[in-house]
Amino acid sequence: MLSRCLIVCTLILAPNVRHFGRNIVVAADETVHNVGCFLCSAEVDGHATGSVRVFAGHVFLNGYVGGNVLVFGGNLTLTSSATIGGHVFIFGGHFHQDSSTADHPHTVFSPIIFLPVILVICAIIGGLIVLARRMVRGPVAYPPLPRL
Repeated sequence: MLSRCLIVCTLILAPNVRHFGRNIVVAADETVHNVGCFLCSAEVDGHATGSVRVFAGHVFLNGYVGGNVLVFGGNLTLTSSATIGGHVFIFGGHFHQDSSTADHPHTVFSPIIFLPVILVICAIIGGLIVLARRMVRGPVAYPPLPRL
């Protein structure tokens, strides 16, 4: 439920740069408001005056972000020249930063919180496979039992 809310929020908030399945690169001389992508990664070398939101991808930050950074299912890497004006939220990923980088307030949720969701998805897929095989093969005819 949380992942649906985050995805819908990203799509509704209409960032300036929004991609699906293609990586985003904000050049050093480029300024954008918001950056958002789904199933891709973002590299910000320039200025993002708003927020950066990435789902199922990584963020490499070498520039400035005025708002929050949200990474869902990926890692965030900060270099020594990276600056974040807001907070950092990472769901199911890791936070990497250079030792010379200023400490940013960040919240990291471990990937283990997604284990129940993954198990439910696997059970549903397994059930669909069993149903598909039964539909293709038809009912199983067992040989009659011997009479005693």
